Amino acid sequence: MKPAPHVRSNISNDGLILLDITTGQIFSANPIAARIWNGLEQGFLLTDIIHGIAADTGADPIVVERDATEFLNTLKLRALVEEF
Repeated sequence: MKPAPHVRSNISNDGLILLDITTGQIFSANPIAARIWNGLEQGFLLTDIIHGIAADTGADPIVVERDATEFLNTLKLRALVEEF
């Protein structure tokens, strides 16, 4: 999965802001979602992103995977990401 080409992003300590330049819609998310997005931008595999978040936060990898999948499904529905 990768960011769609019509999406612009801004990542800060507060989280993630996405702008769909075709619709003008803005999407915001928390810092963990920002980390997932950043990993996608860099071309990392989702499994590697999930394991990194779990290792850094001490969270259960199963919970991180569930939440990451839910986040990505939301992005898919809004056409903010696409398959490779």
